[in-house]
Amino acid sequence: APATDPRELNRQQASVAHWLSRRYRVAPEPVALLVREAWSLGQRVNLEPTLILAIIAIESSFNPFAQSPVGAQGLMQVLTRVHDDKYEAFGGNLAAFDPLTNLRVGVQVLKDCIAARGGSITEGLRYYVGAANLNDDGGYAFKVLAEQGFMQQLLKGRSVPVTARLPVPPSGSTAVEPAVSVAPVPSAKPTAPTRSGPP
Repeated sequence: APATDPRELNRQQASVAHWLSRRYRVAPEPVALLVREAWSLGQRVNLEPTLILAIIAIESSFNPFAQSPVGAQGLMQVLTRVHDDKYEAFGGNLAAFDPLTNLRVGVQVLKDCIAARGGSITEGLRYYVGAANLNDDGGYAFKVLAEQGFMQQLLKGRSVPVTARLPVPPSGSTAVEPAVSVAPVPSAKPTAPTRSGPP
């Protein structure tokens, strides 16, 4: 089943799963499965699980059927036509819409992007969103790191409102890690940015 009982997660994972469920208005059971898988994959490939979940949040707002104007698909908005080889082991390109498959392929692409940029998370994120050769990534890396920062606060036992607003990236700079603000805002569900190009 593409879901799991949040009660099966440890306390930190459950805290993140419930927060994401409320923030993105999706059922807690599928989110719990994604959180558990992010923790497992993160440990396997040496990536912070909160980074993986932050990318899903910014890319698709946890919609496994999302598709961008340039053809990026699924939770992590992998450009399927570019990475079709990575889907072969999962039965082909239509697996892009399977949440766990998309997560696994997306993490593989992310890991490759970070490695291609000398291990830099920020530069790897710019590469992931297709802005490696551009002067500006539209604040993408900044937004992902800010969303990750919210989840890291949760892991420390701090309270973060589900309406916490992502900070505005400083103009002309995408390499600065955001200072996380947890001020609540009376806004609706956060929206994912449009991808600027292929990873």
